[in-house]
Formats: sequence, structure tokens, C-alpha cells
Amino acid sequence: MKILFVDTTTPDLVAALITEDRTFAVTCRDSQRKHSELLCQKVQEVLTQAGVTFSDLDAYACAIGPGSFTGIRIGVSTVKGYATAVPRPYIAVNCLQAIACSKACGNAGKAVVDAGNGYYFADYAVGTLPCLVPYDDERAVGAGRGNACDYLDGAVTLVRKSFSEQRFDGGLTPLYIRRSQAEENLK
Repeated sequence: MKILFVDTTTPDLVAALITEDRTFAVTCRDSQRKHSELLCQKVQEVLTQAGVTFSDLDAYACAIGPGSFTGIRIGVSTVKGYATAVPRPYIAVNCLQAIACSKACGNAGKAVVDAGNGYYFADYAVGTLPCLVPYDDERAVGAGRGNACDYLDGAVTLVRKSFSEQRFDGGLTPLYIRRSQAEENLK
């Protein structure tokens, strides 16, 4: 198993090569304004580090959100571009689920991601849909939170599980919980 994983949904950028028993990762903390400039370079670095080429890959995994609208689009479109050149199945990673199962984020079982403007994207229970809640929502207390570098272990767990169960995503569709700021401003 060799899976290229990309996460550009938060201010952090993560490119990782995931195998059965090892994870090679190249991360950049707080690089959100440069995701589009850095992503392909970081992907090449992680593939070189692992001694793998695109033709060696078994699948592509990508964080689909929630998170930054632009960040989500950068990651998803880059992975789709790679898959156009070297077709492989997709594994979609929900960031809130990755945080919820991350030991580094406290393995809280519930998760929030800063949505800006006084809100979190939140996921409080398995089987519920993610939602938008204000910063002062009591349920957010004790919730796991973090950026892509912080919950990489949770994402790796989800990717390995999806691959072992052969659960692939047909279209790698972004997970948007609210409309973008531009759409809100059109009202």
C-alpha cells in the first residue's frame, strides 16, 4: 500500500506518503497564503523521501474539508490533476473525523475547526452531519481542534482504514458546510 495524502484545508500544508506501517511526511506550518505555490514541490519532496514515483502509488487521499474554501479547492484540484496523469482511486478525508480520532488532538471524539467570523465547523457525534456553531457554543468546550499538522495521525488512521476496506470516493467532492464569503456578500 502506497497512498499519497494531501491536506491544504487549514493554514498548514501536509503532503504525506502512507504505507502499511510507515508515514513519510513533509509539512509546512502556517503556509496558507502559499499552498498553491508549495504543494507540488512538497509532494515531490515526500515522494523522493519515500523512494516512490507516481506510478508506484495505489491511491490518492485528500482532505476534503471542512476548512478554507480556497485551500480545499487547491488540494482537491491538485489531486485530481495527478489522477488525470496517473489514474488511481481517491480516498476522501473529512478533517473533523481526522481530528476526532487523532491522539495528538486529544482523541476527544468530537471536533471543531475554526471557520472564522466567530464560528467553528463542528462534528459532535458519529453519524451526525457537521454543522456551523458560534465560538461560545458549550459543546465546543473540550472538543479536539487543530490544523493539518496536528491531526495527521488521525488522517493516516482514516486513510489506512478506508484503503483496507476498499472504500474509495468516486469524485473527491469538497465538503462545504456553509457558503463562501463571496456568496454571502452577493445577498
